[in-house]
Amino acid sequence: MRPAPRSIALDLILTILLCGLWNLIVQHKQIETLNYLLKEERYSFWKIYLLSLLTCGIYFIFHEYKKAEEITKITGKDSDSDPILAVVLSILGLSIAFDAIAQSKLNAILDERAKLEATGSGQQ
Repeated sequence: MRPAPRSIALDLILTILLCGLWNLIVQHKQIETLNYLLKEERYSFWKIYLLSLLTCGIYFIFHEYKKAEEITKITGKDSDSDPILAVVLSILGLSIAFDAIAQSKLNAILDERAKLEATGSGQQ
């Protein structure tokens, strides 16, 4: 089933109001969307969550980098600086800012694919 685009503003507000707990749901949904776009179960929320806990957040920074890299590959932009931006924002404790950027790109990809499916001109 195709994931629906998410409201970035609502996710940011809920993440702030719930002291970051909502970001777990945001991560889970982004992982589901990424797996859908990749057409394989490459990422597991629980694996990322547990490894992030065990490494005191270091694995999460790596995950944000890999997520940005995958989105860059899907969009076809080789010179995109999002992976570096993901690392810098995550190290500074601003991963929710990068999650908003990533969600914006995921929403654009989902919208583009929905339009292609509606016109029947693409099977990606």
